[in-house]
Amino acid sequence: MKKNLPLVSEPTNYVNLERLVFLVDGVFAITMTLLVLELRIPEANTTNLSQSLLAMVPRLYIYFIAFYSIANHWVVHQRMFRHITTADSKMLWLTILGLLFITLIPASTAIVGRYPTEKLAAACFSTNSFLQGMTVWIFWAYVTKHHAQFAVDSDPRLLGITAQVWFIISVGWLISILLSFVNVYLTYTSWILWPNLVAVWGNHQRRTLLSKRLKETVKDGKKKSKVQENAGREISTL
Repeated sequence: MKKNLPLVSEPTNYVNLERLVFLVDGVFAITMTLLVLELRIPEANTTNLSQSLLAMVPRLYIYFIAFYSIANHWVVHQRMFRHITTADSKMLWLTILGLLFITLIPASTAIVGRYPTEKLAAACFSTNSFLQGMTVWIFWAYVTKHHAQFAVDSDPRLLGITAQVWFIISVGWLISILLSFVNVYLTYTSWILWPNLVAVWGNHQRRTLLSKRLKETVKDGKKKSKVQENAGREISTL
C-alpha cells in the first residue's frame, strides 16, 4: 500500500533570531578580546623601556580605532536588530558574511600596527572595513525592501535611513583606500571622522523623521476628534 507523504505548504528557510543574536554577540566578544594580543612591545634592539613604550604608540592608536570600530558595530547591531521580527536564510548568510570581515579586523589591525607608515598596510584596514560596511548596507537594503515581511513593526523610512547611513559609510571607507596611497595620516584621521560624521547625520535624519511622524499623529488625532465631534452633533439632532 502506497504511503502518502505530508505536504509542505511553506518554505522552511526561516532562522531562529535568538540563536543568530547569540552567535553575533559571541563573535564580537572574541574579536574584541583578540585585539589586545597585538599590544606587545615592538621587537627592537633596545633595552630602554621608554623608547619601547614610545614605539608602541602607533599600535595603541590603531588598537583604539579598531576596538571602537568593533564596539560601534556591535552597538548598532543591538539597536537596529530589534526592528527585525523574522529572518530568512539570505539575512542569515549576510550576517555571517559581515562577521567574516569583523573577525578579520584583528589581522588588519596587526598589519597596520607593525607597519604604521606603510600605505599598503593602511589600505588593508580600509579594504576590510569597506567590505564589512558594504555587507551591512546590503543587509539593511534587503530588510528595507521586504520590510513587510521582516520588520513589520518598523517604519520603512527609518530602515531606509539606516541603509543610507551604511552606504555612505562604505563610500567613505572606499575613499580611504585611495587616500591610503596619498597620505597615511589623513587616512588615520578619516577612520575616526567619517563614520562619526555620518552617524551624526543619520541620527539627525531619524530625529527629523520621528518629529514628522509625531506631528502627523497629532494632526490625525485632531482630525479624528473633529470627525467624532461632528458625528456626535449629527446624532444629537436626530
